[in-house]
Amino acid sequence: MRYFNTHGPVDEEHHYVVSRQALVEQLGAQIDQGKYFTIFAPRQMGKTTLLRKLDELLAENPVYLPVSLSFERYENWTEDNFLKHFGRTVGYQLNQAFQSLNHPQLTQIQELLAESPIVDYYTFGDLFAELHQLAPDYEIVLIIDEFDATPQAALSPLLQTWRAMYLEKLPPHSLHNVILIGIQNIARLNFGRSSPFNIAYQQRLNGFSPAELETMMAQYTAETGQHFTPDALSLLHEQTAGHPFLVNRTAVLATETLVTDRTQPITAVDIRNAFNQLVRETNYNFETVIRHAEKYQEDVLNILFGGTYNFNLNNPMINELYTQGVIREDAQGNCRIANAVYSEVLLAAFRPVRVGEQAAVLANGYDFRPHVVGDQLQMAALLSRFREFVEQRGREAFKVTEMPQEATGQYLLMAYLDLVVRQLGGDLFAEVDSGDGRLDLIVVFQGHRYVIETKIWRGPAEFDKGWCSWLTTCPP
Repeated sequence: MRYFNTHGPVDEEHHYVVSRQALVEQLGAQIDQGKYFTIFAPRQMGKTTLLRKLDELLAENPVYLPVSLSFERYENWTEDNFLKHFGRTVGYQLNQAFQSLNHPQLTQIQELLAESPIVDYYTFGDLFAELHQLAPDYEIVLIIDEFDATPQAALSPLLQTWRAMYLEKLPPHSLHNVILIGIQNIARLNFGRSSPFNIAYQQRLNGFSPAELETMMAQYTAETGQHFTPDALSLLHEQTAGHPFLVNRTAVLATETLVTDRTQPITAVDIRNAFNQLVRETNYNFETVIRHAEKYQEDVLNILFGGTYNFNLNNPMINELYTQGVIREDAQGNCRIANAVYSEVLLAAFRPVRVGEQAAVLANGYDFRPHVVGDQLQMAALLSRFREFVEQRGREAFKVTEMPQEATGQYLLMAYLDLVVRQLGGDLFAEVDSGDGRLDLIVVFQGHRYVIETKIWRGPAEFDKGWCSWLTTCPP
């Protein structure tokens, strides 16, 4: 039986998959037209899996000879050693390809590869020009994964070499396509004059669409009999934005840990419980997001709590956060955290220890039991206690960390409610709406749910705008 894969490339034999067939066919058309192009996305978005699908597509056309490489190992190599090893690897794969074809000019091709290896940027172009003379009916498709690891000294001249080969049709050569896969959009790189690879088609790899996600879950249902309710599927996409790793990991938790009885459906409650487990995990994906967000912690916190940052990739900070998958652009052209899961992970990662100490001071010695009536919490009274504390302490209540005081206030309220509610036997969950930066605190007590929506005060105009969103008709 297949399973949800969370590590490494996906294959249809062993894993539930999203085929991305429309995208594969779109890229196939680019290959047929002789285009050079880049595929870029943050890590664990399915780039290597897409590369495999392209290899399968190329295998259907005997004219194409794919040469697939990974530059992952080269990041710290010298330029000279990189070029030599790169050249040997290309030569080896070309030799294997023509040998498998039993090409009539095989001996001459092997002599060419042995006597004229790629040792620098000039011999790269020469080799493919001479190869065209010996095998004019075949077209080489060079596919390079992990291109971001190219040694810095080699990056610009290598791209310029391919640019020249693309633009200069004479002498004819066999290099039909160059396909670069990585995290960065290579076409945006600028080395002082212009981008050496701005001739390339650019394809950013996005998360699964709702329809793609449903298709993958339908594969699971067909094999196990256990289905996901419509609400569960909707919530799964809403919280993950279709990120392949997050979708698969949530599905693993829901089906292998929480609901192992295959006769029972996976509901929205189960997906919510899976998220609560997921955001407490430590994994490579979260570590990468936190590491890049930490460089701009104050700005990320402001974005997290609804601050307005125009989405502009010419801003180095925004470019890096977007490239690494930390943020996205919303419908209004502003920056938002990429998905709700990342919002909760970052919220926990940046929570200062001293805020918890301050909340303990607030709760110390106060009897909260009278605020429980029957099976219900008197939430208004609990919030009044917090408000009184803030009014008494003034600005000092927020001067407990180096982070922006607005963020400290939200963290302080979370810590206070968490401490009090757990003392009374309830639970507190934080839910960040990555669409508008709203932080909801959800208290669960004796079967009742209490939702406290928090927002940072940004002036009367923003308050009126937010208030209007609650009303059927806004006042003039």
